[in-house]
Amino acid sequence: MKNWPVRRATVRGRTIRVLAAVLGILVLAAPVTAQSSISQDDELAVGRAVAADLISQYGVFADAEWQGFLAQIRDRLVPFSGRPNIPYKVIILDTPIPNAISTPGYILVTRGMLRLSLDAEEWAFVLGHEMTHTARRHVAQFIERANAGTLLSIFVAIVTGNRTTVDLLRLMLDLATLGFSRDKETEADLGALRMMVEAGFDPAKAAQTLAWLNSATGRSQEQTHWAGTHPGFLDRINAVNAAYAAFAAKRLPLRAWYFKDRREADGVIVTPTKLVEVSDAWSLALTVHNAADTTATIFAGSAALSGPDGDLPVRFLRSTLPAEVEPQGEVEGTLTFDKRSRTPPAALLLPVLFSDRRTDLNVPLTGGGPYTPEPSPTPLPTPPPIP
Repeated sequence: MKNWPVRRATVRGRTIRVLAAVLGILVLAAPVTAQSSISQDDELAVGRAVAADLISQYGVFADAEWQGFLAQIRDRLVPFSGRPNIPYKVIILDTPIPNAISTPGYILVTRGMLRLSLDAEEWAFVLGHEMTHTARRHVAQFIERANAGTLLSIFVAIVTGNRTTVDLLRLMLDLATLGFSRDKETEADLGALRMMVEAGFDPAKAAQTLAWLNSATGRSQEQTHWAGTHPGFLDRINAVNAAYAAFAAKRLPLRAWYFKDRREADGVIVTPTKLVEVSDAWSLALTVHNAADTTATIFAGSAALSGPDGDLPVRFLRSTLPAEVEPQGEVEGTLTFDKRSRTPPAALLLPVLFSDRRTDLNVPLTGGGPYTPEPSPTPLPTPPPIP
């Protein structure tokens, strides 16, 4: 997030190592596209070189609690990043300047960033923003567009481990700074918003995080100047809010909750996996396991969701669950319900019929939260104490 304070004025007089490191930060002003002829191996080689230079300049702030906390947030986002095969290694740089930096294969946050008192969902936005830069291959696209031989020679030098001249690196810095960083920062914000929704984080935290960073870093809520290369926080907040408002019209998910618990009764095991809110409906994905010795029939037409305050059940709309479950068998699908309000439902009532009985399963839906990788069904972590 390049709007946060960076001592850019002193960069030009530093060594080639520092210039290469700052190049890694500024090169993220690349055009929007995930396609590139630059190989992933070369892209990651650039990332390693940039990360090594930043570490050599600032050092690493070794805090196992913070490292583990940030890794948990990252792991919840990675499956929804678009490039889950990238390592996204998190490193904490030992500098009081609040910043977060993305370079292929790495997310680097500063010790100063830890002191901004962000909660877990706000950190999800910060990490999602940086992951989007890599997921959209912004570095590779910038290198590919820089078709002048002198600029491509910088890429070759970084990949092969050699160093080039300070003048060429300064030229690369100038081109990166004057490039498309305004668009790229907004693109990364919107990528983080999408990732948060899909991973089950509260999407309202996207704009809230930008507003808090605006306040915490001492910047005014400025509009972007027409000739500026970076969007102001107010523009970024407006862009995020406008993008999220458009989700409803496009029938995109507005919020998601993931579940690990299950409910068993009379030989039937119901496991809700994911609840999705769209503009006018709730969609609940679940599995139904029949542990009995006779066929079970799912009476989906009488299924209902109940509100947290005991309101009347909301209306059932449709089901993709097979109607029958063979003995010792299992089926999966979704149940869709009318949406009366944005208050998440508290429970599912699912009738299941056998030849000699009926079982009404009441499945709680209050334990949902952000996606959690297997096999650890841990709740959303709490940030460690401020260092």
